[in-house]
Amino acid sequence: MSNGNKKKTKGMGAGVVAFGLVFALFCVIVKPHTVGPLLLATALSLFAGVVVRTMASGLDLSPRQDTPESLQKVQGETGNPDVDALLEKGREMIREIRLENARIPDSSLSEKLDRLENQCAEIFRAVYDKPAKASQIRKFMDYYLPTTLKMVKGYRMLDERGVSGQEAQDVRRRIDDALGVVLTGCDKMLQNLYRDDVLDIGTDIDVLEQMLKRDGLTESDLQFAAAQARQAADLDAAMHARRTSEPK
Repeated sequence: MSNGNKKKTKGMGAGVVAFGLVFALFCVIVKPHTVGPLLLATALSLFAGVVVRTMASGLDLSPRQDTPESLQKVQGETGNPDVDALLEKGREMIREIRLENARIPDSSLSEKLDRLENQCAEIFRAVYDKPAKASQIRKFMDYYLPTTLKMVKGYRMLDERGVSGQEAQDVRRRIDDALGVVLTGCDKMLQNLYRDDVLDIGTDIDVLEQMLKRDGLTESDLQFAAAQARQAADLDAAMHARRTSEPK
């Protein structure tokens, strides 16, 4: 059944219930014994039923789930089936990270998972903006991120089952440390993904500065000319002062 039909059926049911409740309440309070009050009760009940049916049919009462900012960065498709499949896998991994984070009480690990979620989103956005970069994150997607999620799930399992002891504590500490290493790796990957963009921007700036300098429009040239003018003015003032101070 379509969503529209479901809403319509839900609205009709709500309207019938509202009609019955209003009619029964009116009869209990007024206790009509003639045609006039009965007609009034019917009219009021119909009005209430229509209002409730309209509201129930037009309103979506299902719980709303806002899309997190990390997933908003990689919504839509690139038009490349392989890249789109990779990004959908990335979105699913972000959802898993959020799910595990919500179930882990440790504040230190939770903070790192927040950072991991945001870094993953930035990595996927870089690929979303330029699909040609997809090949640079294949290993990240096929091994590094799945292994990290496996570690986090293991950490959560130890907590949920109340596993204690020195070995369990050591494993928790190693997982926390390993997650820090993963975050450093994500930072490095982001730098690599944007390295060509940074170089291209730097090249554009160099070319622009050279063209401005060639045409005498750079700020440094203007400042040099102003400095020369000030020096000439100072020298002229000094010579004038010396001439006026000499005895005639």
